Amino acid sequence: MMAKKKVAILGGGVAGMSAAHELIDRGFEVVVYESKDIPGGKARSMPKPGSGQGGRLDLPAEHGFRFFPSFYQHLPDTMQRIPFRGRKTVFDNLIKTDRTQMARVGQPELVAPGHFPTSLDDLATAFTFFFSDWGIPNHEVLYFVDRLLVLMTTCTERRFAEYEYKNWWDFVGAATRSRQYQRYLATGLTRTLVACRAESISSRTGGYILLQLMFDMSTPGKQVDRVLKGPTNDMWIQPWLNYLKASGVDYHLNARVESIQCTGKRITGVTVVEGSARKSVKADYYIAALPVEVMQQLLTPAMI
Repeated sequence: MMAKKKVAILGGGVAGMSAAHELIDRGFEVVVYESKDIPGGKARSMPKPGSGQGGRLDLPAEHGFRFFPSFYQHLPDTMQRIPFRGRKTVFDNLIKTDRTQMARVGQPELVAPGHFPTSLDDLATAFTFFFSDWGIPNHEVLYFVDRLLVLMTTCTERRFAEYEYKNWWDFVGAATRSRQYQRYLATGLTRTLVACRAESISSRTGGYILLQLMFDMSTPGKQVDRVLKGPTNDMWIQPWLNYLKASGVDYHLNARVESIQCTGKRITGVTVVEGSARKSVKADYYIAALPVEVMQQLLTPAMI
């Protein structure tokens, strides 16, 4: 019998745990190194120290809202393969949203339907949302619609060759348009949908996420959004970690990647600081599932 190939995964967030899940199911030996003292990376719940009273657990904070659009395919597939309390899976912890509220300072909130209207109440909500006074001049709305039509009629090659490298702010011409246009259609959309700055996010990413959500909202039977029915760690991350460990994944917390070594065109090892100990990690393959700002600090001239 051949020895298993070993894979060292750097980073234990959703990317790292997804890689570990797929690899352990395919017969690899897998070890994961996560720098935090809690699994899940940026997707984790973050308990507020001292907020739990009377023997209760600390209150969980979340990095933004837990947004699981219906056009996601890979993540729901993974969630359906994570056991949760007997016969259920983590996927069963997703619940459909009926409405989405946009709060505004000093103005009435805006409420959008979470699916194609199926009742008079849904229809009234949709009309009220789309025909509310947003304060955006009509000619600017038409220009924005034109921008969306450009994206809808663009070939795949151009999407990646041009719009991947043009930010959303410039693509929608926000700099020369009204404050309300900037607030809702430039900055507001990108911060709401993908938690990114309009000046930084690519037009391809921001634009096609928006279009997909619009298609889902306008298609009978489609659902725009789903959310977890409890704290992320309880409903998803901890059950996932339990499954990975039970399947043989060696998952390390408080293990920070200090450096990556390479010779020629091969990664030859990784130095990890775990607690107060520094150790050299060797594997057949290495996966960097780290945030880009962390990976940037690990790059060396030899690696580049």
